[in-house]
Amino acid sequence: MIFMSNHDSKQIMLAQTANSVECRRLINGRLAKSESWVVIERELPVFLNGEYLVTASITPAMEMEFITGYLFGQGFIENIAELESINLEGEAARVTLKDALKISQSARRADYRIVSGGGKTVFLDEMSLPRIHSGMKIGKEIFQAMNAVLEKAAIYRETEGVHASGLFTPEAVPICVVEDIGRHNTLDKVIGYALINKIDCGNTFLASTGRMASEMVTKICRAGIPVAVTKTAVTGMGLEIGQKCGSTIIGFVRDTGTQINTDMEVRIIIEPEMKIYTNPERIIYG
Repeated sequence: MIFMSNHDSKQIMLAQTANSVECRRLINGRLAKSESWVVIERELPVFLNGEYLVTASITPAMEMEFITGYLFGQGFIENIAELESINLEGEAARVTLKDALKISQSARRADYRIVSGGGKTVFLDEMSLPRIHSGMKIGKEIFQAMNAVLEKAAIYRETEGVHASGLFTPEAVPICVVEDIGRHNTLDKVIGYALINKIDCGNTFLASTGRMASEMVTKICRAGIPVAVTKTAVTGMGLEIGQKCGSTIIGFVRDTGTQINTDMEVRIIIEPEMKIYTNPERIIYG
């Protein structure tokens, strides 16, 4: 979802992306009837030039942006101009490329692999990814953006069943904040939004709640986003790709007052924390 500006609009979006269901809740040592919001998981079959491509499990919002970002991230298109149309017909999406015979060179060379999220994705060779050159300098804006993603994640607060990602200006002004059951999906929706609205990703940075594994960092680098931050962990291969492509990857971003829940304790962050893993020259702090 694009971030909402008031309580009513958030409630409307919640009603479109989650269902209220009956449950039994343990309260004060006793089971009692209750209600709970459960996030909706929609299966969206995608057809490309008349042929079945994939079925995606997504949160039902920003489907057009998701499809655009997915096709770009998988290497089927290089830019929005290659798309003739996207039609959402019933329960399926039908995509037509302007050149019906054209599948990008990178997609033809790619291998399909099972990724950390459990799905199948194109594995793009690192040599096919662009080298990111950006003079962006940011500092406290990292925490402002991470806080904004968490504050605007209305579906997460009610269901705890989604991830969230946001694209920001260097001044931490939100461009687009989305939620989805899949961390990969949030990235596809954000990048798709940028492509559709002709936003220069080279002058933005990304904040996410999701783990930065190799397939996430690959999409980030392909979009030319110079800085990506997450409140959680990164993986070794993700860092290797980020380093080679020139992207700054930052993990464990936690601002003052952040509450960390574990099996043994609840810890409150008293000072801002983050770990800069690659290309730290873009970060100014202290």
